[in-house]
Amino acid sequence: AQGDAAAQQVVDAYIHYLAVGIANLINIFFPEVIGLSGGVANQGENLLKPLRAAVEPMVFGHDFAQKHTRITACTLGYRAGVIGAALLAKSRME
Repeated sequence: AQGDAAAQQVVDAYIHYLAVGIANLINIFFPEVIGLSGGVANQGENLLKPLRAAVEPMVFGHDFAQKHTRITACTLGYRAGVIGAALLAKSRME
């Protein structure tokens, strides 16, 4: 974003590989929402907008998935994994 060509190449590669994985999830499971957390969520629309654009041409075969799957940041953001792990540990102690 600040004009560093090498950094932009890394970001572009990251977005591509993440888009391939997300597109595969959509093509197999046809979810309504894919919620991203962790460092991805911290980047917000700076990452989500190009990610959505990269995923779109890779989604095929199901009208619902093509038109209705939302890719968004989780409400809990980077805390989602830690909170989920804590809740899982708590449930196993009960």
